[in-house]
Amino acid sequence: MYHCIKTLVRNVTTATIRHMRPADLAEVTSLTEKESWNLSQEVVRTLYEYCPEGSFIAELQGKVVGAIMGFNMNEEESFGGMWVVSKQHRGQRIGTMLLQRIKEHIGDRNIGIFSVAESVEAHKRFGFTVESWKICHVSGIIATEKIKLAEDCMVHVCAFPSRHVQFDDLFQYDTKIHSVERERFLRVWTQGKSTITLVAIGRTGEIVGYGVIKRDSNDTVVGPIYGETPSVMKTLLVSLISKTTFGENINMSVPVESEILQELLVENKSTLKVLSEETRMFFHHEVKAPLEKIFAIASSEAGHC
Repeated sequence: MYHCIKTLVRNVTTATIRHMRPADLAEVTSLTEKESWNLSQEVVRTLYEYCPEGSFIAELQGKVVGAIMGFNMNEEESFGGMWVVSKQHRGQRIGTMLLQRIKEHIGDRNIGIFSVAESVEAHKRFGFTVESWKICHVSGIIATEKIKLAEDCMVHVCAFPSRHVQFDDLFQYDTKIHSVERERFLRVWTQGKSTITLVAIGRTGEIVGYGVIKRDSNDTVVGPIYGETPSVMKTLLVSLISKTTFGENINMSVPVESEILQELLVENKSTLKVLSEETRMFFHHEVKAPLEKIFAIASSEAGHC
């Protein structure tokens, strides 16, 4: 009986669920690092700035022991990310408490997530019954000289923002790819002191693709990379990697079926590895995306693609 009482007490938590604050970001990043999620503090900070009202932590005795984010994209669609609880505090309903707070924030909206393989069945039980395509997390060194570029790919790559590309132009193109307007996300993700955004301009001056690279002292993340053709996406990838130092480790989230990815893995088989796979899942219905125009997504914690 005494053992049963001890077990019951141990499984009852006194954790507090509250909104995330800037001062919490280092601890939140530490939680994700322990799960090998490859999220730099720069990425965590950007996601928080995108939607502070949808960012929550579980706090226990003054320490962050869990975190979750939910992004309301419009009145119909939302996205959930970074649902994590420290291993030593699992089994205490902290994850359930965090999920409940996100449900209150999201309301009746459709919600999408990316689920790691071992959690797919559990997420189905939580109501994420609509499965879509998969992504894989790729990490390593890419030799740009091995990337085969089409000689007839007549595009001009320029920095954003610039006199050639204003925000409204990029926003319009992003909505064309993403199908759900995400102006707020685009503003924080594409700009910042450690961020470089490059835009591909076609022959008649129209945007035909864009890509982003985010760098800090610990990590380099490339994504998204969207393009009207594989040649445009390859050109953007080469241009973005050229902004790094030689031999720098690159992290990307790429649709599993990407032919460009398969080419990169073959040409860089000793330096580029697939770390994990995740499944795109939804609560009510799938949000369609043109996979043929997506080489890399921004982050599996940030949005549908």
